[in-house]
This record gives sequence, C-alpha cells and structure tokens, in this order.
Amino acid sequence: MKNIYKILFGLLIISSSLIIYSCNPFDDFYLTLVMDTELNAFGAGPNINISSDFCLTDFSDYNDNSDNLEEIRYISAAYFTTSSSNGLRGENLRLRLYEGDGATLLFEFNVPNFVADNYIDKPLKIDLTPEQINNLNQYLANFRTNNCFKAELTVSNVTDNDGLFFQLNAKMEFLTELKVKPKI
Repeated sequence: MKNIYKILFGLLIISSSLIIYSCNPFDDFYLTLVMDTELNAFGAGPNINISSDFCLTDFSDYNDNSDNLEEIRYISAAYFTTSSSNGLRGENLRLRLYEGDGATLLFEFNVPNFVADNYIDKPLKIDLTPEQINNLNQYLANFRTNNCFKAELTVSNVTDNDGLFFQLNAKMEFLTELKVKPKI
C-alpha cells in the first residue's frame, strides 16, 4: 500500500509541475535576427572608403514577423574579412553605422592597426558603449519607420604585398532580438 501511495504522490507532483511550468501559447516569443551587409572594395591606395545601405525589410525573419513585432533590441555586432589581397593592412580601421538618412551617426568603432587577414577566421567584436547601444535601441524602437541603416568602413594608409592595387571583401553583422507576439 505504501508503494501505491508513493507512486500516486509522485504522479501528482509530476502532473502539478507540468501544469504550473508548461508553456503558455499566448506568451511572447523571441527570435534572433542576423542583419549583415557586405562591404567590398577594389582600388589603389592610400585609403579604403566603402559604404553599404541595408534595411530590416531585406531580411526574411523581419518580413515574416513584421505584423506581430512588439520590439527590436540590439544584441551585438561584429566585423569579418571574407577575402582580401595578400597582406592587406592599414591604419585606423573605422566602422560606422548611421540611421537610414546617412547623416545621423548611431555608433563609431575604431581599430588603430588593421590587418585584414586577422579577421578571416576570427571575427572582430564591435564593442559599443552603453550610450551607443542606447542610440541603436532608440532608433530600433520605431522599427516600422526607422528600418534602414548605412554602414561605412574606412581604412587609411593601405598597403598590401601585391603592389599598387588592393581588394577587400568584408562584412558587418548585427544581431538583434525580435520580440514577437503570438498569432491568435
């Protein structure tokens, strides 16, 4: 009889736990949106200046959930070199992100000595200040209107081992969190 009570008590505990901690189908859920933009340049030194425009509507995760979005928050950002001319290097890599108008700066990130090959297998984490994160989140708060950006990359005093011409293919990637209300 004691064994029957123990089994019934165990089943009661398990059932209660499932009921209390089960998922509510009406809770919000979160998606990670990876926004990236390519920055490609070919030319002769001494400087690299590349810019690229992109919008939230360029990404299917945003479009698929846009009617049910409640919020978008910045998580992190990174720079990647996808390919470059042999030994490409320069001074003061500057990464900037602007609002869609191309005039209002959201953040600027600098690296004093840039070696393109260092970021092929190891992305460069773009560390932002709390103020810069706040600027991004304020811009993203009105995501239905403010959904475009302009990314800019500059490097000064560029040299490489191939001679006069250089080539850089790079990517900036931004992770954001989409808060989505459930479809009813």
